[in-house]
Amino acid sequence: MNAPIRYAEALLTGMLGTFGLDIEYVRAEKNTLYYLDEDGAEVPVLDLIGGWGSLMLGHNHPEIVSYAKELLDTGWPTHSQHSSHPVADQVGAALNQIIGRELPGAEPYTITFANSGAEGIETAVKHCEFDRVLRLKTLFEEIEWNADVALKAVLGGSAALPDDTSLLPGEVPAPTTIEEFGALLGAVAEHNIARAGTSPVFFALERAFHGKLVGSLQFTFNPIFRAAFASLGPAVNFVPPNDAEAFESAVAAHRVTVLDVQVVDGKVTLVERDLPVIAGLIVEPIQGEGGIHALTAEFAARIRQICDTVQCPIVVDEIQSGMGRTGKFLASSHIGLLGDYFVLGKSLGGGIAKSSVILIRQSRYRPEFELVHSSTFAKDGFSTAIARRTIEILEADDGAAYDRAAERGERILGMLRELAAEFPDVVVDVRGKGLLIGVEFADQSQASSPVIREKARAGLLVFQLGSYLELAHHIRTGPTASVPTMLRIEPSIHISDQEIEQMRTGLTEVCRILRHQDALPLVYPLSGAGGQQAPRTEVEDFRPAAVEEAAPAEPATAKVGLISYPLTPDMLREFDPSLAALDDDRLLGYARRSELLKDLPAFAPVRYESPQGTSADLTVYPLLVTQQQLREYQVAGQTFLIGIDLDRRVRAARADGCQTVGLGFGLGSVSDHGRALRVPGITLTTGSALAAGSALAAVESAATERFGDLGELTMAVVGGGGQIGSALAALGAGQFGKIVLVGSGRPGSAERLRAAELGIYQEAWSRIAAGGELGGIPAALAAEPLVAGWLAEGRSGDEPSGAAIAAHLADAHDVNPFVVTTDDLLSVGNAQVVFSAHSSAVPVLDEKHLADGSILCDLSFFGTGAEANAISARDDIRYVRGGIVSVSNHPTPPRGVSASLGAGELLAGVAEAITLALSGSSARPTDGGASTRARVDAIVGLAREHGFETTTT
Repeated sequence: MNAPIRYAEALLTGMLGTFGLDIEYVRAEKNTLYYLDEDGAEVPVLDLIGGWGSLMLGHNHPEIVSYAKELLDTGWPTHSQHSSHPVADQVGAALNQIIGRELPGAEPYTITFANSGAEGIETAVKHCEFDRVLRLKTLFEEIEWNADVALKAVLGGSAALPDDTSLLPGEVPAPTTIEEFGALLGAVAEHNIARAGTSPVFFALERAFHGKLVGSLQFTFNPIFRAAFASLGPAVNFVPPNDAEAFESAVAAHRVTVLDVQVVDGKVTLVERDLPVIAGLIVEPIQGEGGIHALTAEFAARIRQICDTVQCPIVVDEIQSGMGRTGKFLASSHIGLLGDYFVLGKSLGGGIAKSSVILIRQSRYRPEFELVHSSTFAKDGFSTAIARRTIEILEADDGAAYDRAAERGERILGMLRELAAEFPDVVVDVRGKGLLIGVEFADQSQASSPVIREKARAGLLVFQLGSYLELAHHIRTGPTASVPTMLRIEPSIHISDQEIEQMRTGLTEVCRILRHQDALPLVYPLSGAGGQQAPRTEVEDFRPAAVEEAAPAEPATAKVGLISYPLTPDMLREFDPSLAALDDDRLLGYARRSELLKDLPAFAPVRYESPQGTSADLTVYPLLVTQQQLREYQVAGQTFLIGIDLDRRVRAARADGCQTVGLGFGLGSVSDHGRALRVPGITLTTGSALAAGSALAAVESAATERFGDLGELTMAVVGGGGQIGSALAALGAGQFGKIVLVGSGRPGSAERLRAAELGIYQEAWSRIAAGGELGGIPAALAAEPLVAGWLAEGRSGDEPSGAAIAAHLADAHDVNPFVVTTDDLLSVGNAQVVFSAHSSAVPVLDEKHLADGSILCDLSFFGTGAEANAISARDDIRYVRGGIVSVSNHPTPPRGVSASLGAGELLAGVAEAITLALSGSSARPTDGGASTRARVDAIVGLAREHGFETTTT
């Protein structure tokens, strides 16, 4: 909550910070990035991301850096648009020479410059459509010319009228006169015009990634990136990679024809001609972001044939795979794929400049395109010169850089395949060519470690693994955009044997962690431990023992969810046993680090069976936020952020089939007691009615035993302005003669206490108006003239009365004889019965606050018993742990509810949610609003029917 304000990609930086990856690097060379530790010393990190493929020659290649300095020092013109650029021609010449070498027989390519790979893709797509439109124009000009030739031939008697009009839709008779032939030509023109507006058809491959700009994004397969912007660009049809038949079928399905009128053997004939609808196919020879999948030579050959048949240009995206990364300059040359367009980027800038190029086969190129397309910074003098020098370095020594990329890549792949053989249960596959490599891990969405399982289900496991590699082994890796279980490895050609062994060591530990389901090594570096030694350094085995699979149980009558909040260290240890060795500070540090990723996996359902014959499966949905963080949200006025979390988790519970959801552990105070949530089809409860009812029942029994008549006693409620505290006060007033409401003194506390006081009067008047035997405050209030008058008038108990009674008491008494509101904890000493119902994780009471022989009912910190230790030295105090019920048929409490519960115990708030689910919708009391005596009695009664009893431990 106290992080510095960020103005650049704050969310992304915050997400990186969650995994300890928000590192500021200060220097770079070859495959190493450096950051400064707390003492200002440089820390080297092995960079296997390589600028997402932009660093074929490594960070700050000395020749390129020296050349860049030379360009700047000599005043080389960077921006001299609309002038001759011989260096650009030299880049084009060099690239043409390379293409001719790797793809023999290729015709020359014209070069167009851009600033980035995504812009390069958009430029290629733009040219494809420009070419298609010009081909369309030429086709219609030919058809118009042929119609004129046919008409003249008929008029001149050299051609007979057509006798077959079946290609035209509808009933169009064969013409017998010149006039009818003219009408036929009009029908042909109308038919063609109707089809001329057919939208262009583009194809791309499933798993493709071609950028994230508006246009290039349409060709990126992952809907996470594309779906929100689908209406902004061209429609793209995705076909499976390496499935030529599927592509051929898709092409056939989009075929559109128009009609031409031609003279054939002395007769006018209607002929179908293909409309140029298919504008282009974009492919990556190796799908990098899609999971390091290579196209086959067979597929490449077949799509070339299909595209030639329908005049569909092939755009080969070599942005990531090109520039020698796979052992050849073009990855497409490995499979013999000759593109009509090649797009290069990333490493073209030598790790210094931002540049990309589009190479367009001359027979496809439209010179007019240069008049309708431009880019201010493309083909600038600096980046173009850097591109030329980069190509020269790659081509030096007969392409030694390519040979090294191939050799280094095989060395890494060999090491990774050895790792896969050692850990076949962890490593699913190793794929790649040259220095474009991916390691795919087994799906961990069903992992026994909840920490590992949660990250896998969120699609963030590789970030967690990357975090561990970075912080524990100083290895920087990255994910692929579309395969959440893959680590991508794209170092430069300078990677050494020692660095490969460093990689082996780190990845071996990753495999051991996943095999043994030990989350501690992943969590500890994120716990704020700094350079401190972990409590244990060896990976331990936390895999569950094999158990015989039980026969599937009958479905429960109902499903109920509980959103548990806030997190405690004990709950985290209970959540994942591998974290048991971490102390409280470390666990809370991890929770704070994970603030942006609050969801944890739901616990396995626990079944509760009612004596009434119904059953309910309780699923706990925990959130990774501590009480301190929750309080910070409240103080900062940002509880709406918690509301976003709650809404998401409640919707997840509904998707799992829950019809009742409990908001546990104080979440009512940040969600207007559930009323702020708008999730249809769900009954929400904060559990305050049963919590208050069970606590009162326990205390009434203990107080009657100790003091006798309760009407002479004073009852104090610490946290009296909260939902449970105010309910306790309103209901307890029916037995006790005086109530002391104690608040925190923080902003808003006085208003909440005032509302609780009015609630006491309202509940008292309702009891008075209902008739019957009265006790406590209602009995005394009935004698007040105002109230006696209301009784004489027959006024309804439902009418608002709290404010009027408060005003009367203020006028009639110097000191209110029934209710005291204060933020002074010393006032608790005037009470014989004290309820602690605050939400602080630490005690607020100690022995000096409590009267001799008093009773303390502890509902503090949502039932975890925060006050127990504070009164341990007072033997005269009767300690009653409130908000707890017992359940005889279920000795083990559900995980994630409270680590402090004993066998057969359950928090009353949780029991209320289960009770509502067991009762069915027809038997549920009205949810929400104040906890009136009628509602509390109804909930307590239902709970008993279903096996939940008040406990006085």
